[in-house]
Amino acid sequence: MSSFLFVALVGSACAASEGEIGVTADNCSVSSPVNGRELRIVTTVAPITSLVAQVVGDGGAQIVGLVPEGTNSHTFEPPPSAAAVVEQADVVFMNGLVLEEPTKDLASSNAKDNAVICELGTAILPEEQWIFDFSFPVEGGKPNPHLWTNPPMAREYAELIRDVLSSLDPSSAETYAENFNLLATQIDELDAAMSTATQSLPEAKRLLLT
Repeated sequence: MSSFLFVALVGSACAASEGEIGVTADNCSVSSPVNGRELRIVTTVAPITSLVAQVVGDGGAQIVGLVPEGTNSHTFEPPPSAAAVVEQADVVFMNGLVLEEPTKDLASSNAKDNAVICELGTAILPEEQWIFDFSFPVEGGKPNPHLWTNPPMAREYAELIRDVLSSLDPSSAETYAENFNLLATQIDELDAAMSTATQSLPEAKRLLLT
């Protein structure tokens, strides 16, 4: 399993509004399934790409990550060639929470009318729970977007990814569910191990460096 997958988020998936298929958050709603071909999936940062790949499994979909690994996603400007990739996408998975604004603008301008643009972090974390700190001051209006460093939240991301993919590709829903279950088990085990390790430290020394 990719190390990127060991990141998490806390939140809850929202039910789709009436008239939409599947169980998805409001900004990840699916209007109609894709039939007769494999899904075309576009992602942004590497942790999102890894989570999507784990849920998809071997084959069954094309996955293209737009943001090169090691690139600052806050400032990354997608090249013009990325527009052609987005135009073909059935779904664009991004973190949201104001992390990839240039890429979001590209997706909004070039995605098909029925394409899903799913901001995972924005979907699972209500605005009143946004976290601001010295790197992300409240005055700037941009919260700390790195939810994937918290295992329970990575699980929420993966769950929403599963739901969106299952709605787009119902014939593969069982596969997505099985892959998610395997992934969720690994994330839960990681979370438990992290908790055990943390509890072994005096509370005053529980400092996290990333």
